Amino acid sequence: MRQNIIKERIEKILYECDRHVLRIGEAVEDLKEFMPLDKDKYISLNKNQVQPLDQFLFRFSKLQDAIGRKLFKQILILKEDDSLLIQNMPFIDILNRLERLGILEVKKWARLRDIRHELAHNYDDEPQEMAEAINQTYYERDNLIEIYNNTKAYYQRLIEALR
Repeated sequence: MRQNIIKERIEKILYECDRHVLRIGEAVEDLKEFMPLDKDKYISLNKNQVQPLDQFLFRFSKLQDAIGRKLFKQILILKEDDSLLIQNMPFIDILNRLERLGILEVKKWARLRDIRHELAHNYDDEPQEMAEAINQTYYERDNLIEIYNNTKAYYQRLIEALR
């Protein structure tokens, strides 16, 4: 019974993540015409360029949040069958467990977190820094999606093993 509740939570998170991945892909198609950015390109972005860029950055952040704040813990709770332990575990310990399971490399996740931090702390009055942060996010998107796909595949294997 408890496993079914956890599976339902995970399925909802996977649905949310799938939507973010889809929208990231759509935005990337529109971004290809003007990426990578430099200071001048960033300053001269028009409305039709800003909209897919905003969608890309928003969905990237939402995907990273959904994976890091929700999905990782629920996967480990399902695997370990110990909600209290996982809920109180430091995030670095969660990442280390996921690395041992072959889901991710801690260094890659840390890199994604650093890139997101750069985006959050750069502003329009720093166009060169903002362009660089956006470029890094754009180029690292496949690493985030790979981590998501690895997590999703691990979940499918875990479900099969629990049957």
